[in-house]
Amino acid sequence: MRYAAPHWRMFVLALGSMLLFAASEVSVARLIKPLTDGSFIDRDPVVIRWMPWAILGLFLLRGVVGFLSSYAMASVGQAVVSKLRRQVFAHMLSLPVAHHDRSRTADLQAKLTYHTGQIAETASQVFADGIRGFLTAVGLIGLMLYTSWKLTLFVLFIAPPVSFSVNWVNRRFRTVSARIQTSVGGITHAADEAISGRRVLKVYGGERLAMGAFAKLDDYLRRNSLKMTATAAASNGSLELIAAVGVSLLVWLATQPAMLETMTPGTFVSFIGAMLMLRQPLSAMTGLSEKLQRGLVAGADLFAFLDTPAENDQGQRALVRARGDLRFEDVRFAYSAEARPALSGVSLDIPAGRTVAFVGKSGSGKSTLLSLIPRFYDPDSGRVLLDGHDLRDYPLIDLRRQIALVDQNVVLFNATVGENIAYGAPEVSREAIETAARRAYAWDFIAGLPQGLDTPIGQDGAMLSGGQRQRLAIARALLKDAPILILDEATSALDSESERAIQQALEELVKGRTTLVIAHRLSTIQNADLIVVMHEGRIVEQGSHAELLARGGAYAALHRLQFREDDAAA
Repeated sequence: MRYAAPHWRMFVLALGSMLLFAASEVSVARLIKPLTDGSFIDRDPVVIRWMPWAILGLFLLRGVVGFLSSYAMASVGQAVVSKLRRQVFAHMLSLPVAHHDRSRTADLQAKLTYHTGQIAETASQVFADGIRGFLTAVGLIGLMLYTSWKLTLFVLFIAPPVSFSVNWVNRRFRTVSARIQTSVGGITHAADEAISGRRVLKVYGGERLAMGAFAKLDDYLRRNSLKMTATAAASNGSLELIAAVGVSLLVWLATQPAMLETMTPGTFVSFIGAMLMLRQPLSAMTGLSEKLQRGLVAGADLFAFLDTPAENDQGQRALVRARGDLRFEDVRFAYSAEARPALSGVSLDIPAGRTVAFVGKSGSGKSTLLSLIPRFYDPDSGRVLLDGHDLRDYPLIDLRRQIALVDQNVVLFNATVGENIAYGAPEVSREAIETAARRAYAWDFIAGLPQGLDTPIGQDGAMLSGGQRQRLAIARALLKDAPILILDEATSALDSESERAIQQALEELVKGRTTLVIAHRLSTIQNADLIVVMHEGRIVEQGSHAELLARGGAYAALHRLQFREDDAAA
């Protein structure tokens, strides 16, 4: 209710319109008595004269208040869902990286689209039709009691079987709806994997495998959707059969001599009309149970998601611009309790302004270690310090403002070239964006694009080559001008000529700032102030390029192996 409270005026308008709508429905049933007795039996000229106008006025009122109730309730429902959708998206952004590692992207997308859509339908259509139907049903039952309480009591005898049918349908809908929502997330995930991995899928002939997995999920969704439809159809059929039996018995009772003496034809027809009109709101409310159950299941899932703990952001120490001193103290970390430790007792001092390169085999812990600096993860034990203070002492927004990142998996957004370079800093000038692009040696290809910096690059930069995408990511880091720079395989997608050009730009960039480099090509980090060699989550060597070669240890072995491969390739 706290989501709807700010929109109470529209809700009151909707409720008032629903009351008038229910009154108009009851008035239509009530008009049947004077229409039958006064117009056709007594032939009263007064009744004959005003009856058409009364019918026209009632249906005009019914149309106006029906529109107002639907529109006002939809306005409240959409406002509630919009607020909830934004809250879900904001919470999604605040979740730790570890949560996203464990979750399927398609499931998170389904929460924003399918689940919120189910709640929107519940908050607008279900509530509008449900409240309007309830008020109409109450009004019609009141009219029936006023017309003939004996017949009304007889009609109410069929309420228990109707109630049993509705309860059974509700339980069935809730179970099937939960299955459908789970399968929708699975289908979205399967489609996303097939689309994003289309190149690998085609090269390795995975079409049949992908189609088989998709067909299995789709068949599960089809079967559960059919169960939902069958349940709804069975519910409607059972209610109609019960109603037919009730009407037959009612006609038999009303035509008994004792009842005929106390009722006029108009009274009986009005009663029958009210009873038959009662079927519509009752059937509508029964039909709404399917949508209501879907909305309740979706709501329970969304609110459970909103209860998921966000990133730990309790730091109070303000940080405007860091010096860049970094220190790792006996850092240990594992991605899960069951997983092998990714870091095992790492200790390292990095003075401000130094360039430190991390090398080692894949899975040695290089990327994991650097992921601790922007607090994508927190250590299980040990500390990471910036300028002498634990990273957790700083607010996340202040900490991450000190860091620029060029990842091996370049992320570009469905926007223009300039907007991607200036991502997170929309207030920067066009001249600054162009300068960053030139320093990243990206201006030559940008200038050749149809609209230059204003050229849309498509989803994830699909219109650009790997090297071009990497240069835009480097330009973004150059523009941020942060005191700490993390380069995770930053030149991995570049050819040799482009790599040499980028290295020149990076040599200028690293001056005066702390730079942490993960590199596969050892030739690119020979001038680093410190080279750290990692193996199975531990630091096994550290020193300069010349020192490590002279020791003849792990770094020297990597160096010999890589240059032997390069010579063989040449």
